[in-house]
Amino acid sequence: GTDDLLRQNSTEALDAIQSQAAGVNIVQNSGMPGEGFKVNIRGLGTIGNSEPLYVIDGVAGGNINNLNPADIQSIDILKDAASAAIYGSRAANGVILVTTRQGQRGAMRVSYDGYYGVQQIENLAQTLDAKQFMEIYNEERVVSGRAPIDFAAAIPALYQRIQSGAWNGTNWMEEAYNKNAPIQNHAINLAGGSDQSTFSMGFSYSSQEGVFGKPVEPHYDRYTARINSDHVIYENNGLD
Repeated sequence: GTDDLLRQNSTEALDAIQSQAAGVNIVQNSGMPGEGFKVNIRGLGTIGNSEPLYVIDGVAGGNINNLNPADIQSIDILKDAASAAIYGSRAANGVILVTTRQGQRGAMRVSYDGYYGVQQIENLAQTLDAKQFMEIYNEERVVSGRAPIDFAAAIPALYQRIQSGAWNGTNWMEEAYNKNAPIQNHAINLAGGSDQSTFSMGFSYSSQEGVFGKPVEPHYDRYTARINSDHVIYENNGLD
């Protein structure tokens, strides 16, 4: 349901269900903000594309990455072949049914969902300092049959600073680390209608910065607008 998706505090629908769908392998292609996901149901397919078929509000072939999690009412995953048979050969790798928020009879209701968070790396990779780098670099040269570099003669002033511990080199992992990289999602939904017509409209903004690449860290922005509506064109009450 929508509440379960929103609790994940994610900018991507597939990211939100990543830990919620048993038997479904959902992997992000890379750690770049806004990068897509690879989804496998019942394992990898053997012929052609192994991606499942997405059916959004009854329309097959949609792109779930264009939806904000706040716009989704429910996600159902059809794993067995019998359930997916109605969609033909396109459903060979399973079907993911997505239902977006629907309009309801009554006065118009406005809802807002938003969050703001920061991203950090729990265990940053450890790097060699300058002294360790010189030792490892020369060990590699000796193993490969080359003469080691005389750093003391090549960079005498810097070599003395390194040996004394006055300078340990530059930790480029730390320099490129965009600490407390922001991630946020804001969504507004309007819904209402009468006996003859119902509507639901959603507007959302998502933003995420990458945790690496400082001072030109990757940045992802997405603006989404969605509307669905149902209308009664003709109603026969059985009266002549």
